[in-house]
Amino acid sequence: MSLPKIAFWKQILIALVLGLSLGISLNPESGIVSKESIIPYLPWLKLPGDIFLNLLQMIMIPLVIVSIALGVSSLKNLKDLWNLGSKTLIYFIFTTIISVSIGITLTLVSKPGNQIQNKIQNQSTTDSITTNVSKDKEESIPEIITNIIPKNIINVWSKQQMLSIVFLGMMLGIFFLTSKESGTALKAFCHSLESFCLWVVSLAMKLAPLAVLGLMSYAMVQIGFTLVMGLITYILTVLVGLFLILLFYGLMVFVFTKKNPIHFFYLIREIPILGFSTSSSSSVLPYSLKVAKEKLKLKETVADFVLPLGATINMDGTALYQAVATVFLSQVYQIELSSIDLFLLVGTVTAASIGTAATPGVGLVILSSILYTFHIPIEGITILFGVDRFLDMCRTSVNLTGDLSCAYIMDHIWKEEK
Repeated sequence: MSLPKIAFWKQILIALVLGLSLGISLNPESGIVSKESIIPYLPWLKLPGDIFLNLLQMIMIPLVIVSIALGVSSLKNLKDLWNLGSKTLIYFIFTTIISVSIGITLTLVSKPGNQIQNKIQNQSTTDSITTNVSKDKEESIPEIITNIIPKNIINVWSKQQMLSIVFLGMMLGIFFLTSKESGTALKAFCHSLESFCLWVVSLAMKLAPLAVLGLMSYAMVQIGFTLVMGLITYILTVLVGLFLILLFYGLMVFVFTKKNPIHFFYLIREIPILGFSTSSSSSVLPYSLKVAKEKLKLKETVADFVLPLGATINMDGTALYQAVATVFLSQVYQIELSSIDLFLLVGTVTAASIGTAATPGVGLVILSSILYTFHIPIEGITILFGVDRFLDMCRTSVNLTGDLSCAYIMDHIWKEEK
């Protein structure tokens, strides 16, 4: 008789609890072990987490490039639906910018990272020094804009310059859109490369429970009980931001369609629940199309165009999460983000959300590239990963709701114009 398979989210939750318990017992503050006796074993404790993070970083750059390129190339039907497509893209970009702005504002106000910054700073002296050196030379806005266009692709790849990587992916996507036969082979290669990257992500996710156990134990030994309080504030900040996005969707539905947003949310109620349980927008897409056509009574032309496109490039919940996580970790490591940095963060997260594949765990890959761009230690992800699965479920629900709200609004505009 085979043992029942434990759901992945339950594995993560169990690993989180075990990691916190083990970390508390091994923390010198508990009095069970001394600081000197535990230090030699800390690298072994975090080894599974290091392997997990290295697997994600290994495929980070190619995944971002090909995902953005293929996401842009999915607009191939815009020649026939240019009017609908342009409005849809503007709507997606607008709501993503609003979501990122909400996330940044909430995190700057609540300051969840300040609760644990003092303890973790002592263990990040090297990273802080590196960051300070990197930030000594402030670039002007014209220089920043000029440097987005990469002069040397290999150099951009090695230095992981996120804005240039996003630009490269956008250019490749535009090439796929405008070329006919000449881009077919390269596009097929990008599809294969994306499949390989997602395979590596799925492989890394098999290590996730063990990584969470080790990383949370390591974090608790290093930081102590202040980590728990900081994470609770961080979780609440993300959840409040996601709730505000839902309110924003309701407002947009009312403004554009004059329909009751509560009724709209009632009609699509199954979709956020499915998104919460699967953490994958692409997996729920077939059912989203069914709800859009049968319950919302949307035209097939609109539903078949907007929803697949939204599942590819519209990730408002993920964008908010990445903005909150970036500002949170900047507070943890006491890295001050200037006004220009925050402005660039809005643009970077908005562009990077296009490259976020609708698969569990890929958001962490994109987040690591964003952290690298702003000289924030990527190791900070280890603090967040234990609670990432739950937040991933929440933000996927918001992503799917955003796709349906856009389709609902575009259908209303389409019918009025016709």
